[in-house]
Amino acid sequence: MMISWRWFQRRQEGCLFDHYHYPGWSVKRLSFMGKQLEIIADMHVHSKFSVDGKDSLVAMCRAAIKKGVKYICFTEHFDMNPKDRGYGYFNFEKFSEAIDSAKNKFGDSLYILKGLEFSEPHLHPEEFEEMVRKDFDVMIGSVHWLGGFIVGQKELEEKSTEEEIFKKYYREVLRATKFGGFDILAHLDFPKRYLKQSYNEWNLVDEILSELTKSDIALEINTSPLRKGLNECSPDKKLLERYTKHKGSKVCIGSDAHSSSDIGEGFEYAKNLVKKNNEIKVGIFQQRKFISIDEEG
Repeated sequence: MMISWRWFQRRQEGCLFDHYHYPGWSVKRLSFMGKQLEIIADMHVHSKFSVDGKDSLVAMCRAAIKKGVKYICFTEHFDMNPKDRGYGYFNFEKFSEAIDSAKNKFGDSLYILKGLEFSEPHLHPEEFEEMVRKDFDVMIGSVHWLGGFIVGQKELEEKSTEEEIFKKYYREVLRATKFGGFDILAHLDFPKRYLKQSYNEWNLVDEILSELTKSDIALEINTSPLRKGLNECSPDKKLLERYTKHKGSKVCIGSDAHSSSDIGEGFEYAKNLVKKNNEIKVGIFQQRKFISIDEEG
C-alpha cells in the first residue's frame, strides 16, 4: 500500500483509518535520493509493559512528542521461554487499556500504534497463533534465545566462539522466518550488540533475506547498536544492500528504546543509510498492513 504525502495532507483533518482519528498536524516530508529525509516513525519501543522497560507508556509518549516523533509503536516483549525473566510478564488487557488511554490523551499530537515483539515464534506456535488473533497493528518476530542460553549471556560466549554464535543465531532466525506469520523481522544481526562485531554467514543470510521477500515480511533497521558503542545499525549497510538484491524493499525503523530518553535515537544515522538506497520503502504498519510513506509531493 503506497500513500503519498499529498494524500496525507489532504486527509489530515479527517479519519485516516476507520477506528482512530488522525491528528490535525502537518506531516513532515520524507524523501529519498539525496533530498531531505525525516524519520518520523519509531516502530520499536518498549514501556514498562515489557519486563525490561524503564518508563511508563505515558512518559514514552510525552518524550516522543517532545522529540518530534509523529508515529510511535509500542512493541512489548512476549517471551515464552521459562528461563526468560519476561516469561508470563506481559498483560494484554492492561496494555490495551493503557494504549486506548494514551490515544485519548495524546491523539492530537501523536499517532500511537499497538504492537508486540514475539520471541522465537516458531518454537511456540500455539501461543503465537493466540496473539496473532488479537488487535495488534504489528507483530514483530525476533530471536533472543539460542537453546538454553540468551544472546549476550556469558555462559554462551564461554561455550561457543563468536563465529559459532552467529551461525547458531542465523539458523534460528531462518527457522523463525520460514515459520512466518509476523510482519517485521527485528535486529537481523542481533549478536553484534554484545560481541561488538559481525560474522555474516552469507549462505544463511541469503536464505533469510530470500524468505523475508517471499513471505512479504519487512526488515527492521534497529538503531540500538549505536547506543552500544557500535557505529552501525542492525542490520549494517552490507546486509541492507543484500536485502534489496533479494528484491526486498519494505523497511521499518525502530530505536528499540526501553526508556524515554532513547526514543528516536540514532535516526539521523538511519536516515543517511536509507537515503543511499533507492529501493528502500520506509513505512509503518497499521492493522497488520504495511503503509509506505513515499516521496511524492
